[in-house]
Amino acid sequence: MPASDALLTDLYCLTMAADYVHEGAADDLVTFELSARGEGAMTVAGVEEALAFLQSMRFAEADLRWLATQDPVTFDAPVLERLRDVRFHGSVWAPREGTIVPMGTPLLRVTASRLEATLVESPLLAVVNYAVRVATNATAIVGAAAGRPVWDFSMRRLDGLGASRGAARAAYLAGFAGTATTAVARDLGIPATGTMAHAKVMARGPAGELGVFCDQLRARPAGATLLVDTYDPVQGVLHAISAQRLTGAVPKAIRIDSGDLAALATTARELLDEAGLTATRIILSGDLDAERIGAFVDAGVPADAFGVGTRLRGGEPVSAVYKLVEQPGEEDLALRYTMKFSQGKENDPGAHQLTRTAGGAHVLHLAGEPLAGTALLAEVLRDGLRTAAAPDLEADRVHAAAERARAASEGVGPLVRSPRLLALRARLVADHAEDQEADPFAMTATALIAVDVQHDFLPGGALAVPGGDAVVEPLVQAARSAGLVVRTRDAHTPDHCSFTAQGGTWPVHCVAGTRGAELHPAIAALEGPVVDKGTAQDADAYSGFDGTQLAELLRAAGVTHVLVGGLATDYCVKATALDALAAGFHTTVLADAIAAVDVDAGDGRRALEELAAAGVQIATGWGREDSNLRLTDYESAALTN
Repeated sequence: MPASDALLTDLYCLTMAADYVHEGAADDLVTFELSARGEGAMTVAGVEEALAFLQSMRFAEADLRWLATQDPVTFDAPVLERLRDVRFHGSVWAPREGTIVPMGTPLLRVTASRLEATLVESPLLAVVNYAVRVATNATAIVGAAAGRPVWDFSMRRLDGLGASRGAARAAYLAGFAGTATTAVARDLGIPATGTMAHAKVMARGPAGELGVFCDQLRARPAGATLLVDTYDPVQGVLHAISAQRLTGAVPKAIRIDSGDLAALATTARELLDEAGLTATRIILSGDLDAERIGAFVDAGVPADAFGVGTRLRGGEPVSAVYKLVEQPGEEDLALRYTMKFSQGKENDPGAHQLTRTAGGAHVLHLAGEPLAGTALLAEVLRDGLRTAAAPDLEADRVHAAAERARAASEGVGPLVRSPRLLALRARLVADHAEDQEADPFAMTATALIAVDVQHDFLPGGALAVPGGDAVVEPLVQAARSAGLVVRTRDAHTPDHCSFTAQGGTWPVHCVAGTRGAELHPAIAALEGPVVDKGTAQDADAYSGFDGTQLAELLRAAGVTHVLVGGLATDYCVKATALDALAAGFHTTVLADAIAAVDVDAGDGRRALEELAAAGVQIATGWGREDSNLRLTDYESAALTN
């Protein structure tokens, strides 16, 4: 294995490593975890490249001399001597490549000396961020193609020459048929593909297209793919048919790369079939992504395969982070289980395992905490050497196919935290906030349910709730005092039964995939699972518990107390709170984090009175720094009745 350049890292990582040598802390045993922030699901990839880097990381003598010239005080003789001998002797845990997991899942757990674990931060992030992004996007593309082969045409559209290997590997792992990048096909032993280029046709001009096609078929009588859209795609198809008649060789495929792909593919199929070329396949390419491919498949466009290039690394970049989570040698709880407290960037303290339960939930828990289900993180590197659980591309590709099928039929269960992990987080937060008064409700067993804070329910939306945007800040404040935050959202079909056109009550709103269905950015930024409701065309669902696994999710996290806020008081908030109470949860509605539709004047107040009469607590001030929980008149009345 060729050596990896250990200078492929950030200077601050090298500087910190040098500091640890000077401080005598370089050999401390520590654990870091690499995980991705955000919502949704991701396909695990990049583990193989990460291990390859770790096992071959070396400092060359020229590297050490260069460092000494940059900062001779920091990179003095003792530091250079340590770096000269650096070899990765740590252990790495990771989910199996191809596994589909929720965002927030640890993708790598690294236990090593402080020196080694610090040096590798940037390379590991670079590898995993990119591979997961490509694999996740490729998973969606393969699913959209519904069994039709998809090929990687991305090399010429990627971020530099070195990106092609990781992209091709991640795409193949996720289900692509192979790659047009020949060096990667050679190195990984995966199928290679290639078609002719426009340049070959252009070299002879429009009048020479037929001749070029004849030459291609004579040169490759069993496997030529003709690119028919250099000039007029329909004329190109006719030239392909004529070339077959002149040479006797049947084109393996034609490729269409521009124009109205759906219409051209339909016309091409008709012409080919009329000519008896029913075995000639049609390959479509040209800025394709999962959405376009899915539309083609749904419309019955006669495409036999797809080539994906530019959009292979589409979507938002993966925001993975690499954080120190545990220092086993420390006695102090806050030093042993390290936690970052920055708002919106908090991490989970301690070394973790992820377990998929029988119900499909993904539970994040402390590594030594027993939990029923399937543990997803396995040790892939021990003392610097690969284990039997290390990546195997072909076997993991089969595993990825099974994961796609499972996700398609069951969805991807949300990420929840175990009671012990929630308790540890709360303990560290409480210890950190020395002047914070004890709050009997702000415990790990408390979950906030932020109901339907979506653009269509906010000012300017299709079904705007008056003053709906005023709920956002109180909900964000309340989230700080809850051990778990769950966001619900309507995700309706375009012809949902609740819409007036279908005889329902409401205008079209919160159609899945539209901006109106998206959460307010401040609510979307909160950590925690999102629960979609009202997804079936023929069934409405006001409650976050209706037709979802919300109750199971809360119980799996050890939740006993539920806070409810959001939109709207007289419909979805009321229904969610009543169902939470019926499910056995102590339930509090946050009166300063709700707003009502008030179709009839006073509907919102009557909803609160109904909730209080049912036994739901109504409170204000939750999560505010200037106030503990204050009960409103509604709850006071309920307590005295």
